Amino acid sequence: MNKNKTRDEIEDKYKWDLSVLYASDDCWEEDYRKVEKELSQLLEFKGTLADFRKLEQFMQTYIDFSIVKENLYVYANVRFFEDTRNATYEEMKGRIELLVSRISAETVFIKKELSSLSEEEIDKLIHGNSRLSEYRFFLDGYARYNPHILSEESETVLAELGIALGKPDDIFSAFNDNNISFEVFKHKGEEIHLSHAKYAQILESPDRELRQKAFEYYYKPFLQNIDVLANTYATTVLTNIKLTKVRNYKSMLESALFPDYLPTTVFTNLVDVVKENIDVVSDFNALKQEALGVEELHFYDNYIPLVADVDKEYSYEETIDLVRTALEPLGPEYSGKYDATVNARVIDVFESVGKRSGAFSWGSYASRGLVFLNHTGKFSDVSTFAHEFGHCLHRDYSIGNQPYIYYQNPIFLAEIASTFNEALLFDHMSKIAVSREEKKFFLYHNMKRIEATFFRQTMFASFEKEIHEMAESGKVLIAKSITDVYRKNLEAYLGNGMIIDEQLHCEWARIPHFYNAFYVYKYATSLSAAIALAERVSSGEAGAVDDYLSFLGAGSHKEPLAILKDAGVDLTGKEVYEVTVNKFRKLMEEYKSL
Repeated sequence: MNKNKTRDEIEDKYKWDLSVLYASDDCWEEDYRKVEKELSQLLEFKGTLADFRKLEQFMQTYIDFSIVKENLYVYANVRFFEDTRNATYEEMKGRIELLVSRISAETVFIKKELSSLSEEEIDKLIHGNSRLSEYRFFLDGYARYNPHILSEESETVLAELGIALGKPDDIFSAFNDNNISFEVFKHKGEEIHLSHAKYAQILESPDRELRQKAFEYYYKPFLQNIDVLANTYATTVLTNIKLTKVRNYKSMLESALFPDYLPTTVFTNLVDVVKENIDVVSDFNALKQEALGVEELHFYDNYIPLVADVDKEYSYEETIDLVRTALEPLGPEYSGKYDATVNARVIDVFESVGKRSGAFSWGSYASRGLVFLNHTGKFSDVSTFAHEFGHCLHRDYSIGNQPYIYYQNPIFLAEIASTFNEALLFDHMSKIAVSREEKKFFLYHNMKRIEATFFRQTMFASFEKEIHEMAESGKVLIAKSITDVYRKNLEAYLGNGMIIDEQLHCEWARIPHFYNAFYVYKYATSLSAAIALAERVSSGEAGAVDDYLSFLGAGSHKEPLAILKDAGVDLTGKEVYEVTVNKFRKLMEEYKSL
C-alpha cells in the first residue's frame, strides 16, 4: 500500500493534524519559554501549602503549568515519531525531557508538603476554603504516601538520580534494539538473516525445520551474553528492592500495587486462578498438536496459525466501517464520538520512511486523543485500530468529564478500554464469517489473544514476584538462579504437552517489560475486566452500556477498584478471572464443533 513512501507522498487526510496541540513549532517554542519562566512562580509556593489561602492559588498555578508542560512533551515526542531521522524534533524531544527532569527535581517540595498533611489537616483546609473540596481525593492521594516519603534532601537526590536508576533499561534496549547480532544460517540453500521482526515472521511459517532453526539461532546472542543480561536485570531488581526498603514498604509487590490502591490479593488471586485452570492450556496444546500433526509440540510450533490467514486486505476505509459496526452495541453516543474522531484528522495512518514502528494512542488535556498507526491492510491492523481507538476515546471521555487533576487514566485501568474494543471486534468477526474456515480463523485468534494476554502475562508476573522475593531474602541473582526460577514457571504455566526446549529457559533475558516491574500483570487483569464488561454489553444486560460509558469518563477521580465496581466488575475476588477462563473454554468448544 503506502510502504516505503516518504511522508510528503502520503495524502494529508491520512496524516494527523497536530495543530490540535500547536499551530506551529514557533508556538511550541513560545510555550517552552513560558514554562521555563513560570517554574520560578511555582517555586514561590514552597513552604506555604498548609495554608488554605495559598493552597488554592498553588493548585490553579500548578494545574495551568502542568497542562502546558504536558502539551509540550506530547508534541515534541509525536513529531519525532513521524520521522525519527528528523534532528529538529529529536532535539526538541531531548530538550523537553531534560526540562521535565529538572522540574521534577526542583519541585520535590510539593510531594513532601502535601504528603505531610494529615486527614485532620486536610479537613481544616477544606473547612477554611470550601473551594478546595474538589481537590479532596487529590490531596488524600498525596497524604497516603506520608509513611513512604523521605526528607526533602533525600527526595531531591532520588529525583536527580532518576535517569541513572533507569539506565539498566537503556542498556538492555541498546543491546536488544541496536547492538544484538544474529548469526546468519542457511536453510534450503538460502541465507537467513534474522531480526526480531524476521523471527516473529518465521514462527508463523509452515516450514517446521525453518521454525526450529530460527528458534535455535534467535536465542544464541542471548545465551552468549546471558551473564551480562543477568547482571543488567539484577541491577534493576536490586534497585527496586532498595527503594522498597528505603520507602518503608513491606515488599516490592506492595510497593508496585500501592499507586493503584490495590491489595496484593488482586495479584495473588490472578495467579491462583490461572494455576487452577492450566488444564485449559493443556487442552489447547492438544488441539494444536493434533491440528499440526506433530508427535511433539515445541514452543516454536506455538505461533503457526492453525487456520490459513483470511485472504483479504482491509483498506483503511473498510477498517473504519468494520470497527464502527463492531462497536455499535455501545450505542449512538459512542458511535457519534467515534465518527467525530475519525473526521477530526487526529489519526496518522500509514507507514513511511523514518516513521516509528508500532501503534499507540496518546494526547494531552489541552488537545484530544491522537492515534498513531502503521496500517498495512492485514486483519491484525484492523484489530490494532480497534485497540488504539479504545485508548483514544477513553482519553476523550475522561477529558470531557474530569478536571485536569483527575483526567489521566491509571495504568491499571488504561488497557481495559482497548481490549474491550478488541473483544467486541472478535465476537463480531466470528458472527459475520462467511465460511467455516473464516469462522475458525477468528475463533482461533481470539483464543490466542487470551492465551498470550491472560495466561502468558500471568506467567511473566509470577516470575517477577519470585525473583523479587529471592532478592528480598538476600539470595544472589546470577544467570543460573534467574534461569532456574524461569524454568520452574515455564513448567507450571505452559501446560501438558508442550516441550520446553533448553533455549526457552533463558527467555526471560529478552523480555523488555521486566525492566518495568510488575507491569505485565495489568495486561491480564485488564483483559479479564474487558471481557467481563464486553459480555455484559453484548448480552444486552440492562444498564451495561451506561455503566461502561461512565467508566470511560471516570478518569482517576476515585480508587481504580471503585471505578471498576461502579461499571459492574469486582476485581477483589476470583470471579472476573474465572469469566475469562470460561470464555476461553467456550471459544475452544465452538472451534472444535466446526
